[in-house]
Amino acid sequence: MGGSRMKKILLYLWQLPQNLLGLAVILFSRAKKTAWYDDVYFTKMRFGVSLGNYIIVNILDTDSTIRHETGHRKQSQYLGWLYLLVIGLPSILGNIWDRLFHKHWDLYKRITWYYKQPWEAWADKLGNVNR
Repeated sequence: MGGSRMKKILLYLWQLPQNLLGLAVILFSRAKKTAWYDDVYFTKMRFGVSLGNYIIVNILDTDSTIRHETGHRKQSQYLGWLYLLVIGLPSILGNIWDRLFHKHWDLYKRITWYYKQPWEAWADKLGNVNR
């Protein structure tokens, strides 16, 4: 087995919980792989998520959303099994908080608040997203 192949297998195992969850989301959302981006799946559902090797986004999402989710993929590679606890959980809770308590804010203020959260700002930085 070549070194590159072994590295891919080890990286997949390092991110195993989020990879399994990503596959489940792909199946549940009926997301389809695209030829334009590696490991990016498009769905008609209204969400964007990065789980291990898999990025699942709405078909209408922008390139900056894909780059942001690519930043989350890099976080997953750095943190391994800790990713869901350190990044995933705060991200989901931040999204829920925003939907519950900021629904009367204008869109710009909501987006600014959300992407200033440390885990989201780090994903933007890793994905080369300037907001």
